[in-house]
Amino acid sequence: MGEALITDGSSGVEAALAQLAAGGAAAAEAIAGIDEAAARGDPAALERSALFAAVGCDRPQSWQRAFDLLAQAADGGSECAKGQLQALAGTAATGDWPLLREKIDTARLLSVPDKQVLSDSPRLRVMKGFATAAECDWLIHRARGRLQPATVVDRRGSLSIESARSNRAVEFQFADMDVVVELLRARTAAATRLPLPLFEPSQVLNYAPGEEFRPHYDYFDPANAGHAEQLRFGQRIATFLVYLNDDYAGGETAFPRASIDYRGETGDGLFIANVDRSGRPDPMTLHAGLPPTAGQKWLFSQWIRDRAPVAPRSGA
Repeated sequence: MGEALITDGSSGVEAALAQLAAGGAAAAEAIAGIDEAAARGDPAALERSALFAAVGCDRPQSWQRAFDLLAQAADGGSECAKGQLQALAGTAATGDWPLLREKIDTARLLSVPDKQVLSDSPRLRVMKGFATAAECDWLIHRARGRLQPATVVDRRGSLSIESARSNRAVEFQFADMDVVVELLRARTAAATRLPLPLFEPSQVLNYAPGEEFRPHYDYFDPANAGHAEQLRFGQRIATFLVYLNDDYAGGETAFPRASIDYRGETGDGLFIANVDRSGRPDPMTLHAGLPPTAGQKWLFSQWIRDRAPVAPRSGA
């Protein structure tokens, strides 16, 4: 199973973390309780408070404060905080966690590589080395063991499991996130010039040999009455993928109408504009996740809307 974030702390902190996942008013109470425990030096609470600082949850956003809290949590024994510091610093070094924290280069972490044009119809842009190998490994670690059958939004607008999509996925709701996930989201926002409030919950996707996502569109079809409810909360205007590994065969991202089969190397980013420059859905974006023939494929996937998707829960 993937690492459970609540295993580091006392029963009281574990209860607050479980309450955080419930959302709503309960989450606000949980945040206050976690902050109190962090002030007492609880490592699990310190790790969660690092996320709150990274996101700017009920406090000013601060990467420096987030990294400091991770170092304190790691010094107190939080394995989750240790793993995040190693991913952020890009080293497997252990032991002196405050020293490791000092090696984190915030400017480098927030920088984005140049875009390369893969296609103008559809609009596809590649960003080589968008994420580091250490960040990719951490995301795979966080997702492994938590995977569930991936869903689609069907023609009725409902989430469903269908034969057209046989891969697995895990969605990172706020309670599941960590500083590394938020940093990758912030980097994606900088790369796409689209603000974080437009982002749906991030996902990590896994394709075992033979698993696939047959040709589909990521946008919602305005001509389909079943998609009207989703469209109330914004059109899905962009998709951003990060290839978390490359030690597999097959598994290309195929754009059949453009005769493009793309296969990224570890850490590469792929931007897909799901709508044209006038904002209309672009049918040229028809794409598929082809099945690996050997090995497992891992992807970070971020859907982005044209307004804040406060509800319903995302899924396709």
